[in-house]
Amino acid sequence: MKAQSTAIRQLIIAFVLFPILLMAVILVLPQLPESPWRALLAIVPLVPVGLGIQAMYRAVSSMDEFQRHVQLLAFTFAVGATIFISCAYGLLQLLVNLPQLSWLWVLPLLTTCWSFGLAFANRSYQ
Repeated sequence: MKAQSTAIRQLIIAFVLFPILLMAVILVLPQLPESPWRALLAIVPLVPVGLGIQAMYRAVSSMDEFQRHVQLLAFTFAVGATIFISCAYGLLQLLVNLPQLSWLWVLPLLTTCWSFGLAFANRSYQ
């Protein structure tokens, strides 16, 4: 349980650091119009994303088999739903001229679908 609480704490830190670093980069990049460091600076907000991935891995590693099974079901639902929604929107973009969306929307979509998948998986075992 200690490993899970540490992982959750690290995940919260990552969630807090990401928008702070993103805003800092958005403010600093216009100051460096010709700098060769622009690309490296633009990906700095990904550092907490990496920490978040590590924290999620630790949290799942510390779970028992049943909890891992529930997470696998939730993740399977999330990936499938994200693929379905992405493909549907892509087809609508091509065939009905819907506006293009940024790739940044994929992660929030995946995590939202994971939350729904977790709710469905937990409900099926009650």
